[in-house]
Amino acid sequence: MINRDHSLNRFLPAISYFGPFISFAILLINPWLSTAASYSQEREPPPSDLALEVILPNNSQPPIRFAVANGERGMTLVHRQRLTVKDPDAAGDFTAVDIWADSDGISINVRLSIIYNDLSNQEWWKNKKEKILGSFLIQEGGSVRPAELAQFGIVPFEMKAINARPLVFQPGAGLRIINNSKSLEVVRLEKSLDHCRLWLKNNASKGVVAYNLSIGNSRVNVHGRGYGSRHTVIAAGETYREEPEGPNIEPSSITIHDVVFDDGTFEGDAELAARFLVKRDGIRIQAPSVLGMVQQALEVDDAELETAVDRLEAQLAVIREAIDKQSALGFLKSKYPAFEDQTISGLYEDLKSGLYEAKNMGLMPLGNMKRQSQKRGQDETENSAGLKAKLLREMLIQIKDNFEGLSNVR
Repeated sequence: MINRDHSLNRFLPAISYFGPFISFAILLINPWLSTAASYSQEREPPPSDLALEVILPNNSQPPIRFAVANGERGMTLVHRQRLTVKDPDAAGDFTAVDIWADSDGISINVRLSIIYNDLSNQEWWKNKKEKILGSFLIQEGGSVRPAELAQFGIVPFEMKAINARPLVFQPGAGLRIINNSKSLEVVRLEKSLDHCRLWLKNNASKGVVAYNLSIGNSRVNVHGRGYGSRHTVIAAGETYREEPEGPNIEPSSITIHDVVFDDGTFEGDAELAARFLVKRDGIRIQAPSVLGMVQQALEVDDAELETAVDRLEAQLAVIREAIDKQSALGFLKSKYPAFEDQTISGLYEDLKSGLYEAKNMGLMPLGNMKRQSQKRGQDETENSAGLKAKLLREMLIQIKDNFEGLSNVR
């Protein structure tokens, strides 16, 4: 599945460069909310008219491209293994070429340096060992192949200043649309570098919880906040921005294969829609047995709660499937009588995946909590023991509430 918000990808080279500076919060109590973050609209990065494209020798690898916002800096490291080293003696023990790029909107100024640090050390940048190779001004549409790289035994690569302004494709004007849905409408498509922005409008009176579409050769599978929820991707009457990314995205055509709504109905490819719905059925079928175990753990007092949680984790790890194969096949044939046996067999695997997913929906927060507890260390004071019990109980209550909500999913 491709992520719905890729505005951050314009800065991925910088993020990989400054990775040690960045930390991520892990949501322990409610794993479903971890995907909800992708639905929020992040602050838009400054507009970029230009991007730097680095073309490695012999075209043996895809070009490296990153936008350079006006007045800001973009950067990336090209590791030694990606480069062509012609003279090992001249190359010595360098580990990467460091590329810094600044733009004024009409040209890009690139600074290159040779890095000699051990990049496996996450804090290598604190004692940066580099030799500055030089700076190069590249006008839009122009290119530079720094001959200075050869002094370090490196076959020179080409750098281009390319147009990063988005191209807009309107339906019916250069954009072919194959739509198996009457309700989901493509209203706009933009392409910039290796990613697209696609605006979809839900014209139905009910929310969209899942859909499958293709942009050129790239397949986009979008589900709501997990298979076990009715959380909508696109509310009734609203427009949603999808941001798939990848080198194979060719915006000449878009196909909307199917759309699934929050009431369990769908439009388009029945088999694709059934795969989503059947996995959700598997979660719903398994949910009562998971819920019973969680409720049992909640019945103990605080002094025994940690032991009860350990026991719950062990029980969930070996929980039996809530429906046997014969009964599951009968359920699927009854629900989808028009499908052939081969299709039903495939759907059975999706249903089993849902049974397994329900187990993981209980196990995942337990495992996260245990790992975080180990990181904090074992403080045996009475106050810390009380706090731990409080957090464990809150976690179990949250799991219980989520599984109780599954009973309302159709």
